[in-house]
Amino acid sequence: MKKKWSKFANIYKNLKLNAKLFITITLIMLTTLVLVLGGLQYAFSLYDEQLYTKSSQVLMMSSNSIEKELERVEELNYNIAVDPQIQKNLIELHKNVNRYDLYRLEQEIEDELAKYVSSEKYIQSIYLYDLEGREFLAGSSSNPIKKTDRNLALLQADKYAGENYWRELEGNNGDLISVRQIRSYENLNFEKIGHLLVRVNLDKIVGDLPKPQGEIAGNMVMTKKDHVFYSEKGMNLPKDYQLQAKKNQGYGIVNINGNRTFVNHIKTDFQGWTYWSIIPFNVMFAKITAAKYTLVLVFMLMFVFLITLGFNFLRKITNPILDLATTMQEVQKGDFTVVHSLDPSMSNEDEIGILYRNFKTMIEQIDELIKENYSKQLLIKETEFKALQAQINPHFLYNTMESINWLARTNKQEQISNMVQALSHLLRNSLSFKNDIITFQEELYIVNSYLTIQKYRFDDKFHFQMDISSGVTKYKIPKLILQPLLENTFKHVVESSIDVSKIELRAFQVEDRLFIRIEDNGPGIDPDIIQKVQEGKVKPKGTGIGLNNIDNRIKLYAGEQYGLKIENLSGNGTAITVVLPAQRGDEIVL
Repeated sequence: MKKKWSKFANIYKNLKLNAKLFITITLIMLTTLVLVLGGLQYAFSLYDEQLYTKSSQVLMMSSNSIEKELERVEELNYNIAVDPQIQKNLIELHKNVNRYDLYRLEQEIEDELAKYVSSEKYIQSIYLYDLEGREFLAGSSSNPIKKTDRNLALLQADKYAGENYWRELEGNNGDLISVRQIRSYENLNFEKIGHLLVRVNLDKIVGDLPKPQGEIAGNMVMTKKDHVFYSEKGMNLPKDYQLQAKKNQGYGIVNINGNRTFVNHIKTDFQGWTYWSIIPFNVMFAKITAAKYTLVLVFMLMFVFLITLGFNFLRKITNPILDLATTMQEVQKGDFTVVHSLDPSMSNEDEIGILYRNFKTMIEQIDELIKENYSKQLLIKETEFKALQAQINPHFLYNTMESINWLARTNKQEQISNMVQALSHLLRNSLSFKNDIITFQEELYIVNSYLTIQKYRFDDKFHFQMDISSGVTKYKIPKLILQPLLENTFKHVVESSIDVSKIELRAFQVEDRLFIRIEDNGPGIDPDIIQKVQEGKVKPKGTGIGLNNIDNRIKLYAGEQYGLKIENLSGNGTAITVVLPAQRGDEIVL
């Protein structure tokens, strides 16, 4: 993650000022927008809590009012069941009566029931059944109770043994029946003498409740065990949709009929019913949503305005700087004439004008210095390069080596012949000034020739290992830099050691640099000697080639950032690393 942020930071640093301004203002605006929207969201959550609290209070009041009315119906149901006249008529009906008495008793019972119906506006009808199953009705008979519902209600009433039982009527939105078994109170024998059903219009009770105004005015739905038995105003819920209350009280935003809906619920102890308040989201949050979108639109307009204003202001600053940067790039390529194309109008006394004038003066002075010193510096560099390379020329002749090789072959001395051939190849490359820069592969040929000679000289006294990465052998390097390093290793490690010496030559590429590393397991180099070598204070002994000589040649060839690095290994031994640019011919490999 840290690397990714570092990568993005580098990309941002390299962008143009216009792009940086755009990104910076965008991030500031987006951050501000996120903070504002976050604050609004927090405010909306607080508003949701307040809305939930208010709607819960309304729902609680509504449920209390409904249950209070239903409790009144229960009380009326009980009063009918214990009414002396009703009790007397039911007991008399239990006896053998003639048709006249049956008609008289029927009239008396229905007249008595009619009094109770008229006293309560929410009672739709009252049904009374004697033991023979005869039905006595008071109130509306336009929508009679289904026989199935009636039988189930009477069966449940017997299970409750005289207590009230509420039943919801299937297919009748909001119709409830209060059912009770009628028992005889004569002589306190409590024998069953009939059944009483009181049908209540729940929709009318809900319709008479005081309705809140504004955002918390929703539709009421009532459920029992996740089954909807009443919905206000005939609100249609999807058939496969269930209102599930995991807690006794709560709220949430759900999707009903494809619309976001605010749903609040409360569960009471009365019959295990759950009361729901369903408020369409677009109705409840219409104003808030409009405010939110307005705020976003204002921010977008502000963003466009600030970007336009910022670009117009910054263009006056960045355009001259961009022109100056373009001119610098051309100057970097060696074209100093572009300095005359700078805008002459940029002669203001501000920072940009001062920068323009100073840059122009500087380029003109540099151009003059280059013209005066370019030829001189090239001549000096070439002379130094030839002088340094001349130090490595041997003092014996190649033709003599050829004669010795011919004589060795004539006398069948293969070892002497191989050594002379290797030495001849080594001398041929040393004496040749035709090519100062060769490929790494050609340098390896010189190394192999030198190693051939040393193998015959030291036999099995050393073990040489080479690890060359693929592709690096085509890179160009100064001629004759590895053989002197190996010669130095043989002189200070192999010659002075009684054990088998190990020498390893490795070459590899890292990005745009070629690393050639020679490691040995010798006694190492005194740190003071290393410092003196780096400072050029140590000179080669005899006719050898000094490390400082090789380092200078590399620097003359490639630049001051390249050269030799000498280090003592953690165990025993020394590592000398040659650092060169990875290039083929005049092209640098990236």
